[in-house]
Amino acid sequence: MQQVVTMGLYGLPFEGIKGIRSEIARVQQQEAQWMDALNALQQVMRTTFGYRLPLTLSRRKNKAYAPLMWRQGKTNRRLYGGLETPEGQGILKALPPEQQRELLNIEFKRIHLNHVVGLLQYEIARLKRLESEFEAWRDWMRDANRH
Repeated sequence: MQQVVTMGLYGLPFEGIKGIRSEIARVQQQEAQWMDALNALQQVMRTTFGYRLPLTLSRRKNKAYAPLMWRQGKTNRRLYGGLETPEGQGILKALPPEQQRELLNIEFKRIHLNHVVGLLQYEIARLKRLESEFEAWRDWMRDANRH
């Protein structure tokens, strides 16, 4: 049996405030699931390399919607550009080939997870903005209907 999806204004999957809030909750639930995947990747990094490497994966909330980034050694500075930087390349080349592949596999997953979670976080921010704009519009409509 095929499910019929009603579409709101302009083809959005919601029309009013209840639909917007429902969509926010749905996307937040997806984000939580993917955040579990980020935690799992951090655990893989710790299990695979322990504290031997002068870099680690760290979760941060930033406006770039890239929650998982590399931090450099004891200084705990962000390694902007990650493994693409000269520092990152130096760390990578200092590893034996098998560990290089393991680190590159972690980097591959980090890039993709950042993209997925970033898209969801951005969607949540936009939906919350839509919710607040819709609330303001409803208040204006109430005021207009009183007169």
